[in-house]
Amino acid sequence: MGHIKSLRIHPLTAAVLALSASTAVAQENTSGQPVIQFGEVLVAADRNPAAKEKDESIVVVERAQLEEQQPESIAQALKYEPNIEVVGGPRYSNQSPNIRGLSETRVLQTIDGARQNFNSGHRGTYQLDPELLKQVEVKKGPASSLWGSGAIGGVVAMSTKSASDLLSGDDTFGGYVKEELGTNGNSNETTVAAYGLSGDFDYLVNASVSENDNVEIGGGEELADSAGENTALLARGGFKISDNQRVDISFRHNNRDEAVPSNPNANVGTSSPLVERDITDQNVTANYWVQALEGKHTSRFTVYQNDTQFEEFRPTQGDSSLGTLGQNDNTEVTTTGIAINNATEGFGAQWVYGLDWYQDDVTTVRDGDNRPENMNADTDVMGVYAQAAFTFGEIFTLTPGVRYDRFEAKSQQLADSARDDSAVSPSLSAEVKATEWLSLSASYASAFRAPGVEEMYTQGTHFSYGDFSFAGLGFLANTFIPNPDLEAEEAKNVELRADMSFSGLATSEDQLTVSTAVFRNKVDNFIEQVVINPHFMFGFPMNTTYLNVDKAELKGFELGANYLVSDLELGLNYGQTSGKDLSDDSYLSNIPADKVVLDVGHYFLQRDLKAGFRTTFISAQEQLPEEETREFGKYNLTDAYVTWEPATGSLNGLKLGLAMDNLTDEEYRVAFQELYMPGRNIKLSASYRF
Repeated sequence: MGHIKSLRIHPLTAAVLALSASTAVAQENTSGQPVIQFGEVLVAADRNPAAKEKDESIVVVERAQLEEQQPESIAQALKYEPNIEVVGGPRYSNQSPNIRGLSETRVLQTIDGARQNFNSGHRGTYQLDPELLKQVEVKKGPASSLWGSGAIGGVVAMSTKSASDLLSGDDTFGGYVKEELGTNGNSNETTVAAYGLSGDFDYLVNASVSENDNVEIGGGEELADSAGENTALLARGGFKISDNQRVDISFRHNNRDEAVPSNPNANVGTSSPLVERDITDQNVTANYWVQALEGKHTSRFTVYQNDTQFEEFRPTQGDSSLGTLGQNDNTEVTTTGIAINNATEGFGAQWVYGLDWYQDDVTTVRDGDNRPENMNADTDVMGVYAQAAFTFGEIFTLTPGVRYDRFEAKSQQLADSARDDSAVSPSLSAEVKATEWLSLSASYASAFRAPGVEEMYTQGTHFSYGDFSFAGLGFLANTFIPNPDLEAEEAKNVELRADMSFSGLATSEDQLTVSTAVFRNKVDNFIEQVVINPHFMFGFPMNTTYLNVDKAELKGFELGANYLVSDLELGLNYGQTSGKDLSDDSYLSNIPADKVVLDVGHYFLQRDLKAGFRTTFISAQEQLPEEETREFGKYNLTDAYVTWEPATGSLNGLKLGLAMDNLTDEEYRVAFQELYMPGRNIKLSASYRF
C-alpha cells in the first residue's frame, strides 16, 4: 500500500467520459435490428454482462431452490454449499455466510450491481427479504481484481425479481399472492406482487409483511428475545429505449422491528443489554444497458444509493436514580456509488473492464455517559479494472486481470485523521480443455480490504468496570484508542480446479457433472479488535483498539457432483477448510467444520410435483485455538421439501410448498458460535399467480 501523488480525476467526470465512450460504441450499430436479447445474466458475480452460460467456479442458487427451501435469511439460502457456513447465531436477522473461513466485512455483498457496505458492531449486514430474490450467486475466494475492497473471502451477488422473470409467453400483465407459515416461532409472511408490460415499458411492485415469535432451539427450549416483524418492498420499472438500449430503475425498502441483545449472537447479559431496534434499509438503483458491434460489446452503467439506519433504545441502561434510565443510539451508513462495466470481444480476447466509485458516509449518535463517542466519518473509493480472456485453438484460455484502487478516509471528530492509500490487485488464470469432458484450471488472485471508519476512528468508552472510589481510583472503564494508521488487509489465493461433464452413462439422456477444487489463501494484516494496557493494580485491560495482527493461511478442498436422469436429481458435495496463524502456527477461530451434503430430488405427476431431502453431515471441529474452551461436536441435519405446481388445468397458477427444516429436532451449535441453532421448523406456503 502507498500514498497517491498522481493526477486525480473526479469520479463523476470519469463516469461521464466512460459512459460517453460506451454510447459512442453503441451508435456504431446502425442495422436497426436487435443485436442480442437483454436476457438473464447468470454470472453477475463475475461482472461479465455478456455472459451467456454459468461459470463453474460460481455457486448459483436459483429461484426454484429458494422456493423449495423457503429460507429465512440470505445465509440460510447458501447453507448447503461446500465451505459455506451460517454464522451470526440463531436470530435470522443477524445471520451472514462464512465462506472458506472468512465472513462479514471480508465478504462483499451486492444487490443488482450495487455494493452493500453497511457494517457496524454486532448489527446485521444482510437487509434483503429472500422473497424478493431471483437468485443468489457466490464467487468463492479473493476477487478484488474485479470488485475492489472487501472481496477477500468472496462475493455474494444477489439479483432481485423483475417483470420479465415473472411474465409468461405473450402475457402483458400478471401478479401473485403468497402466504407462508412456520411452526417454529409461529412465523408468517404475506406477499403480493403485480407486474406487467405496456409497449416498451415494464414494471413490478412486490411487497411482503412478516412476523415471528421467539424461536425454539433444538430440543424445544425457547430462545428469549428472538421475535421480530419485517416489511419489505421492491418497486422497479424498465424502459426499452431502442433495440440495443435499456434503462431500469428500482426502489427497495426494508424495515425490521425487534428487541434483541446488543450482540444478537449471545443472550442478554451485563455486556450485552437488551436493545429495541428499528432498522430501516432503503436503496435506489438505476441501470442503463447498451449493446453494440453485433453483440460483441455490452455495457452496464449503474448509479445507486443505499441508506441503512439502526435506531436503538436500551431500556435498562442509564441511571434510574437520576431519571436517566434508557439510552438512545442511532447508526446510519449511506453509500453512494457509480459502476461502469463493459464486456467487449476483440483483439483476440474477451475483455471485461470498467470503473467503480463509491462513498460511505457513517454517522453514529451515542446517548448517555460512558459510551463510545459520536462519529461522523466518510470513505471515498475509486477503482479501475480490466480483465482479458485469450483463447488459443479453443483448447487453452489465459485470463490476466488487474485493478487499481485509491481510497481516502476522514473523521470530523479527529484532527489529522485524513488518510489516503492505494492498492493494485492482479489476477491470472489458465484453463485447458483437456478432453470433451474435462477442463483443468489454475488461478492466482489477490485482494485487499481497506480499514473501515469504525476500526480507524472509534473513541470513547467501550465498557465500564464500575466505581472504585473506595480504593481511591474513581470510576474505571475500558476506552477506545483510535488507530487511523491501520494497514489494509491483503490476500493472495492460489486455486486448482477440475470440472468434468459426462452424458449417456446409463441412459441416452442422463448427465453427470463433477467439480473439484483445492485452494490456499494467505491473508496478511488481519484487522482485529484487541484489549490492551492492563491496570497496574487489578489487571483490567484499560483500552480497546484495532490492530493489524494475524498472518493467516486458509487452505482447503471442495468436491461436488450432480447426476440427472429422467425425473431424478442426485447431488453430493464435500467441503473442508483449515486455518492457521502463520506467526505462531496456532489454529484460527471461525473456521467451518468439515461438511458433507447429500441432495436427492424427484419429479412426479408429469413434473408437476417435486419431492426431495437434503441431509447435512457436520464433523466435530477439533482444530481450536489454545484459548478456546468450548467444544463443538458433530451433528447431522435432515431437511425435506415437497412442491406442487400444476402446469395445466383449472389449478394452473397455484403452487403449494412444504419445507421441513431440522426434521430430527437436533440440538446443535455451529463451530465458534455462542448459541445453539433453531430446532424443527415445518413451513407451509401457498401462492397463486394470475
